[in-house]
Parts: sequence; structure tokens; C-alpha cells
Amino acid sequence: MKPFSLLSGRMTSRALSIWIAFFISLVCVSLILATLWQIKQSANERLASARSAVLNIVRATEQQATDTVRQADNTLRNIAERIETDGLGTAQLERLAQLMKHNVVEVEGLQGLFVYDAQGNWIANSFSQIQVGLNNSDRDYFIWHRDNSSAAVHIGSIVVSRTTGELIVPISRRLNHPDGRFAGVALATVPVAYFQAFFQRMAVDEQGVIFLALVNGDLLARRPTIEKIMTTNLAKGEIFSKYLPVADQGTAIVTSVVDGVERLYAYQRIPGLPLVTAAGLSMQSVYASWWEYVWRSFALTGVMILVLGLLGGLIWRQVQQLMVAEKRLGKAHRELELLARTDGLTGVANRRAFDIALQREWAQAEHRGLGVILLDIDWFKQYNDRYGHLDGDQCLRRMAALLSDQLDADHGLVARYGGEEFVILLPGSDLTQAAAAAERIRAAVAEAQWVHAGSPLGVVSISAGVASTSGLAAGSAMALLQRADGLLYKAKQQGRNRICQG
Repeated sequence: MKPFSLLSGRMTSRALSIWIAFFISLVCVSLILATLWQIKQSANERLASARSAVLNIVRATEQQATDTVRQADNTLRNIAERIETDGLGTAQLERLAQLMKHNVVEVEGLQGLFVYDAQGNWIANSFSQIQVGLNNSDRDYFIWHRDNSSAAVHIGSIVVSRTTGELIVPISRRLNHPDGRFAGVALATVPVAYFQAFFQRMAVDEQGVIFLALVNGDLLARRPTIEKIMTTNLAKGEIFSKYLPVADQGTAIVTSVVDGVERLYAYQRIPGLPLVTAAGLSMQSVYASWWEYVWRSFALTGVMILVLGLLGGLIWRQVQQLMVAEKRLGKAHRELELLARTDGLTGVANRRAFDIALQREWAQAEHRGLGVILLDIDWFKQYNDRYGHLDGDQCLRRMAALLSDQLDADHGLVARYGGEEFVILLPGSDLTQAAAAAERIRAAVAEAQWVHAGSPLGVVSISAGVASTSGLAAGSAMALLQRADGLLYKAKQQGRNRICQG
């Protein structure tokens, strides 16, 4: 196969149509795949951007929570040291109350400071008056310190302040006697509203969320806030049950157990504190602008595919029209070529076609032989005179048809040589074979019994001269033809209705 034959060769109409359809389809599929790849990349970029944003929110929340708890704890340490140093006399308690009031003003986020004795009685606070008769021994943080000797800071679940009625997060430390016995509790309270006010400054969407919780899942603060925040526990949520046991920080797409919204969360267990902070952006907001990009991309791709389809259809239609025009032109060309090689009256080859065929076969005659039969209709002038030229033309047509039928088995060429003369070219025939073919033709004409009142025989007959390269010394096609012509003349001289060969 020659190189590039597939590209350089002519295609059929069907093949070209298939290739056009394949090319247009390939371009359309490529556009769709490219669009899908860009959409996927855009989705990945949008998710990465959202993940970075929510991680920044969590870091800011973690820092705020850590700073608030550390400042409250440092204040509680100072109070505990002062109590251990100065004791709890009346004068000392008054000074302690003034210090606590000053600390609440100075330390951001503190709502109040309190000191309770070993029985839970109020002995000092940061408010203007000591409320006599109040007891906090029932609070979870008090019970925890009473039953645990740990000196670590303790962060409790949300409670309602008995001083202001606000929701607060209790941050407390154990107070000990010199011998290590339980002496009471120092408490700092941080309003839940303080954390939620900070959360409001963070950039999350309307369905986004930020929360601060204890490691056991108890919710401390949340944006947006919920009515049952005191009794809400997130331990069964995926962040606490699935992700935190594996890693202290990370991101995950989670459906909230609180409101059922699917969000991209970032979470962080705060180092050194029993706190977890998390922030989530709703997946709807994460992909809001991405969906706009998707619809624009598909709309643009759809328009391009439509245009390509229309152009492809137009090209296909033009190609089909060109193919039809080419077929018609080819048919017309073949018809003209056939007319140029065909005798208009009889439908057999004309003299020009015969001359071309003679030269072609002569070039091969040396290897396979070549026979020529030159014949004419006897007394044809008398036929025309008696029956007229129209009948004479009909006689010529019948003769041409008979000759063609007789030569089907011999694969010869029948041509009208001129007037009532016909010539037959027999490639691959020697003189004997050519003469036998001529005799069959003569007999067939005689058997046809076409009436010819102007002939002594009463019917149409033929005379023929037969020549072959096997019996010819001359070395040209013209000499072969002239030999057949001489033999035809001899047949006429001998009385017609006969064959002469030589």
C-alpha cells in the first residue's frame, strides 16, 4: 500500500459522509471532554478555596477560645495564690472582691469571678454585693473539683448564671488547704454571647456554622444559635465519632446532626484544653458560583456543538451535492465517450473505436495472434433502391445486432466500417478460427431469411474477407486490414454470399 493512500485516495460518497460525521463527532466529544475536565478542575479549585477559608475560620476561633480560656485561667491562678497567701479574713475578702471586680473590667470576655468555700457557699465575687445564702454545691464543676484533686483548669458545660440569668461557660480551678484538702472553687464565667458575637464577625454563608464544644460533645457556642444549646450534644455527629478519634484536626464533608445541612467542615481539637472548635460552609454556598460557571460552560459548549453540527450538516450537504454533480458529470462524460466510440445508427463501435482497438491489439498480436473479418451486405444498393433508406437503416441495425450476438462467445469487437460494411476484430484467433467465425456469421444471416427482392438469392446475404496475423507476412495493422479488404473484394467477384480467407 502506498503511503497516505487513505488520505490521498478518492473516497466514496458514503465513506466521505462517515468521515465527516466522525470528524464532527470527534470535535464535539473533545469539546465535551475538555469542558468536563475544566469543570472538574474548577470544582477542585472551588473546594480547595473553601477548605482554605474554613480552616482560617477555625484557626481564628481556636485562637480566640484559647486566649479567652488562658486569660480566665491566669486570673483564677492569681486569685488562688492571693487566697493561699492572704487567707479569707473579712478585710482580705473585701480586697479580693475589689481585685476581682477590676479583673472583670480588664480581662476581655469575663462576665464574673466567684469564690466558693468547701461547702459551695459564696464567699466573694466580682459584683458589688455578696449575695448571702446562695450555694453552688450542686453545680457540675463544683462537684468535679470536690471529687478530683487535679489542679488543672476545668471547663464545664453551659449553665444559667444565678447572678445575671445569662447562659455562661464556667471556667474553674480547685482551691486547696495547705494540707491538700479541698477548700473550695474559684470560678470565672464567660457569656455564651461573647463567643457568638465573635462568630458573627467570621465570613460564613447563611447556612454556614461555627461552634465551640467540649471534647465530650457538649455544645458551648454556635452560630447560628439554637434554642436548645444547653442540652445539645454533638458526640454522635461524624466529627466527634468518626474524625476526631483519628486526627485532632482536618476537614470533612459532613451532614450536621443538628440541622441536617451538608457542609464542608474544618475541625480542631484545641491543644491543652478540653475544647473542640469547628466551622462549616454549606456545600450549596461552596458550589454556588461553580454551578453558574457550569451552566455557562455547558451553554457555550452547547452553542459550539450546535454551530459545528450546522456547519457539518452544511458541509455534508454540499459534499453530497458535489458528489451528485460529479456522478452526473461522470455519467455525461461516459455517455459522450460512448457516443464518440459508437456508431449512431447501429449501436456498435464506430470506425474511430475500431482503429484504436486495432492498434492496441496489434501490439499484442505477436504473442497471441489477431484475426480480422471485413464484410458487407450483398446488393445493399438494390435493397435501398427497392425498400428505401429507412428500411435500409433497419437492415443495418438488424445486421449489427446479429453480428454482436454471434461474437459473444468469441469476445470480438464488431464495428461499422462504413456504409454497409462491418469489421470484426478477433484477438487471439488464428486464420482457421477467424474463418470459422466468419462462416458461422454468414450461415446465421442466411438462416435469418431477411427478404431482399433485389438480390438473386431473394434474401439478405453477406460476403466476407478473413485475414490473420498467422498468415500475413506484412508487419503492420494496416496491412492486415488491407489483406482482409482484398479478400472481401475477391469474395464479391466469386459471386457473393461467401467467405474468402488468406
